[in-house]
Amino acid sequence: MQFDHSNSKKYDGLMSIEDLRTLRLRKQKIESDKKARKYILEINQRYRKMRDQKGNNFLKNMNPFKKAA
Repeated sequence: MQFDHSNSKKYDGLMSIEDLRTLRLRKQKIESDKKARKYILEINQRYRKMRDQKGNNFLKNMNPFKKAA
């Protein structure tokens, strides 16, 4: 997904209602995409943290010198 931010920064004085509407919709879409990426990043970080903890516990519990019961 690539965004064209150059069009949103152009301002030629008077804009039609349709231009204003498309500009507002484009800004809303960019903001919602930012929020979605941030949310996915948070989920991935939580998952990575849980996975690392589980892996560390497994390695700690696996002791080759421990007698089997």
